[in-house]
Amino acid sequence: MNRFTAYVGENTLPKLTSSLLALLVICISQTGCNLGQQYNNVSGRQAFELGQYSTAINEFQKALTKNPNNPDALYNLGASLYAQGKQAKNSQWLDQAEQLYRQAIAANDQHVDAHRGLAGLLIETGREKYAFDLVNQWKARYPGSTEPIVELARLYQEYGDNRRATDLLADALKIDSNNVRALKAMGHVREVQGQTHLALDNYLRVLQINNQDTTVAQRVATLQTQLASLPASNNANPSQTNNPSRYGAVDPYLKR
Repeated sequence: MNRFTAYVGENTLPKLTSSLLALLVICISQTGCNLGQQYNNVSGRQAFELGQYSTAINEFQKALTKNPNNPDALYNLGASLYAQGKQAKNSQWLDQAEQLYRQAIAANDQHVDAHRGLAGLLIETGREKYAFDLVNQWKARYPGSTEPIVELARLYQEYGDNRRATDLLADALKIDSNNVRALKAMGHVREVQGQTHLALDNYLRVLQINNQDTTVAQRVATLQTQLASLPASNNANPSQTNNPSRYGAVDPYLKR
């Protein structure tokens, strides 16, 4: 079972709508191939969200025929093959997904989702050391970026080293105190450790930056309810909290 999870509120991309697809169809007739690629990515993502992986794969392959080096299309196709490979227990599809993730990174070395997807796949296939190496090397290439630090913190937290995860996230927040992903990640780690007040502070900070994040708003409401129900003597330093939802290795969303 995969242990690589998403932090609270990471699945924040909006659902696709028929009106958005219709708008893209109109745009394609006016501007051609670039939006044609985008249409294939959008319609493929819609199919992916419905669990129609074969249809999604077909759409992403169409996008790649128009631009073989499109990192989002490479990532999307990899994620779809990953999902289908896990469902069918087909190692060949998982191998293809791994190669596509690597191609997406080669096309865009700062592609966050491709790094996350590849790390999840490496863990899923029993190569934890390579997952850590992947993210550590990414971090070394971009020492001023918060993204690899957050992903590295995720790895440490998943393998039980909450102290190391907290230290890494503190480093990320020193680089960018308003980084929403780092704040969500810190809230998650603190919540897992039972530090409800501190987790709540992090989540409230997220809502100050983006008050439309409904998943974080739900966590805030849950934690506030928990704190209100505790006896006054325990409220200052609660010892337990309900863990936030965990997600599987399959990428929770695709790139448009």
